[in-house]
Amino acid sequence: MHSSILAVVALAVFGAGLAIRLQAPAVDDVGLQLAGSAGAARALVGVRTADFRTALAYDFVPTGTYTASTVLVLWLSGRTIAVRMRYRCLVVYGIGAAVAACVCAVTEKLLLLHGLSGADWTFAWAAGFATVKWLLVVLTVPVAAVVVAIILKRAAFHGCAQRRYARERAGHSTCACGSEHTGDRAGSGPVGPDVVAPWPVLEWGRRRWPGTARGDAPRSREARWQNGSRVPPGREQGGLGFCVSGGGIRSACVTLGALQALRPQLRRARYLVSVSGGGYTAGALQLALAGKSRSREQGRCREQGRYRAGTDDVFMPGTPEEDHTRRHSKYVAEGTGQWLAAIGAVLRGLLASLGLLTATLLVLGLALSWGYHLVPLADPARLPGFRAPALWAVLALLLCAAVFWLLWLVSLFFARQFLSGALKKTFLTFVVAGLLLAVVVVVLPALEWVTARLWTLHAPATAMSGGAVGLLTYLTVLVSTTWRRIETTERALGPAKRSRLVRTAPVIAKYLLVWTVLIVVTVASLLVLGAAIHVGRTWPVAVQIGLPVVLGVVALSLDQTWTSLHPFYRARLATAFAVRRRTDPDGEQLAVPYDFDEPTPLACYGRRHPGFPQVVFAAAANLSGDDRTPPGRHAVSFTLSYDYVGGPDVGYARTDVLWGRTRPVIRKDLTVESAVAVSGAAFASAMGRQARAFQTLFALSNARLGTWLPNPGVLGALWDEGADWGLPPMPGIRRLSYLLREVCGRYPMDDRMLLVTDGGHYENLGLVELLRHGVTTAVCVDASGGSGAFAAALGEAIALAREELGVEIVIEREDWQKLVPGSAPPLTPRPTQPTQPGQPGQPGQPPPPNPLAALDLRLSADTVVEGKIVYPRALVDGHGRPLGRRGRLIVARATLTPDMPYALLAYAQSDQQFPHDGTSDQWFDSRRFDAYQALGYRMGKRVAQLLPVNSSAPRSPRPWPGRRGAGAVRDGRTGGRRG
Repeated sequence: MHSSILAVVALAVFGAGLAIRLQAPAVDDVGLQLAGSAGAARALVGVRTADFRTALAYDFVPTGTYTASTVLVLWLSGRTIAVRMRYRCLVVYGIGAAVAACVCAVTEKLLLLHGLSGADWTFAWAAGFATVKWLLVVLTVPVAAVVVAIILKRAAFHGCAQRRYARERAGHSTCACGSEHTGDRAGSGPVGPDVVAPWPVLEWGRRRWPGTARGDAPRSREARWQNGSRVPPGREQGGLGFCVSGGGIRSACVTLGALQALRPQLRRARYLVSVSGGGYTAGALQLALAGKSRSREQGRCREQGRYRAGTDDVFMPGTPEEDHTRRHSKYVAEGTGQWLAAIGAVLRGLLASLGLLTATLLVLGLALSWGYHLVPLADPARLPGFRAPALWAVLALLLCAAVFWLLWLVSLFFARQFLSGALKKTFLTFVVAGLLLAVVVVVLPALEWVTARLWTLHAPATAMSGGAVGLLTYLTVLVSTTWRRIETTERALGPAKRSRLVRTAPVIAKYLLVWTVLIVVTVASLLVLGAAIHVGRTWPVAVQIGLPVVLGVVALSLDQTWTSLHPFYRARLATAFAVRRRTDPDGEQLAVPYDFDEPTPLACYGRRHPGFPQVVFAAAANLSGDDRTPPGRHAVSFTLSYDYVGGPDVGYARTDVLWGRTRPVIRKDLTVESAVAVSGAAFASAMGRQARAFQTLFALSNARLGTWLPNPGVLGALWDEGADWGLPPMPGIRRLSYLLREVCGRYPMDDRMLLVTDGGHYENLGLVELLRHGVTTAVCVDASGGSGAFAAALGEAIALAREELGVEIVIEREDWQKLVPGSAPPLTPRPTQPTQPGQPGQPGQPPPPNPLAALDLRLSADTVVEGKIVYPRALVDGHGRPLGRRGRLIVARATLTPDMPYALLAYAQSDQQFPHDGTSDQWFDSRRFDAYQALGYRMGKRVAQLLPVNSSAPRSPRPWPGRRGAGAVRDGRTGGRRG
């Protein structure tokens, strides 16, 4: 608490300096500092030379107190709240800026005092130093004020957070639904540490993150593979596992049919990993098994049996829950009312996003308007009003940058790392300072001048401009998200005998449209900012006070995730897939949807049931930079299950503990329904390998899915009983800053929150995550789409498994060729009528057209392919018994084969895109739903032939400590074992 006392002392010192300065004569000393010439200075001073001298002498006191208090506050922040290396480097730069501002202020005042004695040349130099001084003051004083507020806040509320964690530890055995779990092996709660730390890397500044030591660090040269293979404790290796791919409602239907056919094998499996659309069905199965809401009875979590389906018949053909999902397959919107609600949700998010960003620009412009009025770095009387001394100051800073750049190049020949590093930092510092000063004294005044010429702030014109920008953004989002349907329609019109330019025209047009909208939004934002700078201080006082207050209240109290499409998407998915079977006393069976306000905590509703695998929802955590991810893939694995959430790159946190230690707003995203929606958040402001332009557009228009969840990698230090009070607490809501991060694309790996989106942004099959768990038999249901000769998603999964896990997957050529469209024998042989020899005068007739020729080109020899899995190390089951290094892979791909039923082939003949309809098409009617379900059922039957029930028995689990528990922290203490 000594730091909080020092912060108060620094605040008092700064206030004392201002109080002393107020005792000086009231003169326009700022105008004198920026006069720039002897004539302007003498016209300003007049006959009050003595008063100006006295005021300049008094200025030395606030200059000293400003420097002392700012340096003290920034030094305190480096010792307390600046936990990241980037922040600590900024602290060093801040202290340097405060000292430099003090030097400029003292030099400027000495020059002015000399000029008041009769020298003329000093005023131009003084104006240059004053310009640099005010830039540094504007940058450091607000930061110091915010730092003081943060230090005092954390010192005051640290005890409250620790007491809340202590109460949660006391009720550690309480389930998320408010009861205690007891019972059988599969239904019992997780046993393990609260936090499993991620494997460390060197982040920016050559600092290791996380800094906590692990007791089971890998010792072999294959450390990367071993770190990537870490899973939460209690998840044993061996046995059978399923993974179901992404692909929206298309994949959900295929997965439903496949798991119906494979129900005996599924009941014996250990893991069911789902991605995106496959998670729709996996989540539906889990919710249907969860039963009705819980009630307290003798300390047990009791379910009402008449709401509970069995693992052998849940969502089987003909059940009420399957019929409910079929009737709601157009889950996004069906009917006028639902369409209006969907359009309203999109427009609400669009207006909220653009409104917040516009209000932020207006408040910033208002602050700059008053800033230029109080400290006229530009001449407001003659726009653009560039001041010559300010321009010379910019040139001087850039010239210093050029000198240090040359010195840095020279130092490289001497191979002195310390010297070259110092010169490089100095060069970059001067470059940044010069550019910032250029923005303040050149760019912003020029923007104000352009705005004053081009735009008059009349309310109708402003509303029309904003409405046009919003409408254009909205239409572009719709076009960009439904473009796949346009492309598939184009492919259906004719053969691909077109030039490369024609084939790439839709892609080029799409990017041009997106970039056009981004440019329009940027220009409109600059015009809003320039107009606010020009006339902001002339607004009514009520507007000048009310606008910042309203923006502050909204920014601090409005959760940005809840203004996006995530809540709407989650609710619409629940209407189709959150359902359970109820048996009434008279024997009637009904499909009962979940109540809208019924929470489905992941730790309780998502737990493993006897005779059913553990469901693992595979998502992706988006990270910026190259500290964790290679170029082109800015996402890592992030899974959600009943025992743990997280991934090997970001760490794992116990689901029930995380539920108890988060605020209610964020807690709503730790449910089964939210896990399904997050795993299927296909379009978002961060999409892994996707183009940055689309991600920025989604963030600006608020047409984004996904959510911000706590980062397990930082929770160990926060949850420790002896946690440092200077650590930032976990946010209670996702404020405006998180929306700005999405717009800018900033996702640090050591941030308190992670943006979690569709698992397909990492890997779209879930195969890598299944192999991470070390199963000996992996069954992959691939409905990810794509009609090419090769399964692109499977190829990417094989390459990623090799890269991250060291797992080799071998598929022989004669096997994978069976999946290629056109590899199957034709349904009917093409009739031929050649010219009969010996019959001159009877020319041969051309064969009649084959009506099945087009369908023959889409038929594959088989829908299933087998492969071999080779792990880099021998697997070990839950009892410590070795299982060897080899495993078996069975991939069932959504393709057509000649032996499929007549109804399925007839539908394929009528729908040229089946079974590869675009993922953007989420409006399935009953016929398309049944076709994809039937296809999945055929795929499952084919897999069942290769996977007898008696060969798929899973290994029995083993309680913690498990075989592969990563470096773990339980209540802040290191523990765990290495596999």
